[in-house]
Amino acid sequence: MTTRRAFLRNSALGLMFAPYGLRAFAEELGLDPGQLPPGQTVPFVMDSAPGPETVINGRKYIYFGGTGYFGLHGNAEMIQVAIDAINKYGMHSATSRTGFGNNPVLLDAEKKIAGYFGTEESLYFVSGYLSGLFMAQGMADQFDVAFVDETGHFSVKDGVYSTRKPVVFYKHRDPSDLRAKLKSELKAGQRPLVITDGVFPTFGVIAPVPEIVKELEPYSGVLCLDDAHSVGVLGANGRGTCEHFGMKPDERIIMSGTLSKAFGGHGGFVPASAAFIQKIKQTVGAYSGASSPPTPIAAASAKGIELVQSHPEWREKLRHNVARVKKGMRKLGFDVGDTPFPVVTWTLKSADEMKRVQKALLDRGIALPYMKYVGAPEGGVLRASIFSAHTDAHIDALLEELKKLV
Repeated sequence: MTTRRAFLRNSALGLMFAPYGLRAFAEELGLDPGQLPPGQTVPFVMDSAPGPETVINGRKYIYFGGTGYFGLHGNAEMIQVAIDAINKYGMHSATSRTGFGNNPVLLDAEKKIAGYFGTEESLYFVSGYLSGLFMAQGMADQFDVAFVDETGHFSVKDGVYSTRKPVVFYKHRDPSDLRAKLKSELKAGQRPLVITDGVFPTFGVIAPVPEIVKELEPYSGVLCLDDAHSVGVLGANGRGTCEHFGMKPDERIIMSGTLSKAFGGHGGFVPASAAFIQKIKQTVGAYSGASSPPTPIAAASAKGIELVQSHPEWREKLRHNVARVKKGMRKLGFDVGDTPFPVVTWTLKSADEMKRVQKALLDRGIALPYMKYVGAPEGGVLRASIFSAHTDAHIDALLEELKKLV
């Protein structure tokens, strides 16, 4: 049977239309669909806000899953501003933002996004999954052929396919292959667009942005960077992959991000020039044809930006925790790479062995995922997400239990 991952690799619409139920999805995650908890139709139910300690299926675990890198998803200040916003404005404006759908909360969120990333304006929308679509469709009149990293996220592929332009895949993080593909696939006068993840989620490796930009220069091409994972985390000010490399978005580098990970909120965004934001509003149907994001979520997300901006020490603590985990993992003999991004990913000799270790960790009160996600090898991976809110004791508990198990 074709797996969900394989289907999505070949079809941008697979996520929407694949006729797979829970059994196939659970299998793809490395779970046994025949052993669901009593009364549950899904393997795991989160019974608290996610954080360094999280209640799942009624039990508290030391939690190394998800993307809440600063542990903000249960932050009391963010919850309070969401309550205040829902009491004043309701759920959302119940109409498109091209008409009556704007309110002060949405406009404030966009102002804070632009301020954080140092751009003229920004656009805030309901899901980071739509980032690739907003960027690619917004740039549709400026490119003829799209070039995509072969392990790009589903959303990147969906976004670029929506333009109905030719799509060429190049080898993962390989500027030389990109150079060869640009040379072989572009006809005279054609303009390229490269769209890639800034950080690839499974292993946390970073796209070689300076090299990609260099390869595009002879063709006056544009780079679209889906920076969902790195915003808030990478760079001196948490502005993401570009800042990590000492670069800034401009007319040749368009970036997007999400508020649902490091910032503890929800929704996607594009920070850019006023001209490009206006162009998106005028040309992208997902803006004019969709209801506005939920107002309380926008309020909480804006507060999340404020908190991350005012606490640079959180990034220092995150770097400390990543270094502590990786040092311990290397002592145990694991190859965990050298990326500074706060995920630690490793493999064992077989999928069955990784499933055994995951289950044993759960039995010992530690939750981390066994994954078959985009970019993972066929057998899957074990992956620990590291938070600034993890204590040394949390990290040492993970390392000690792994030492016993492997």
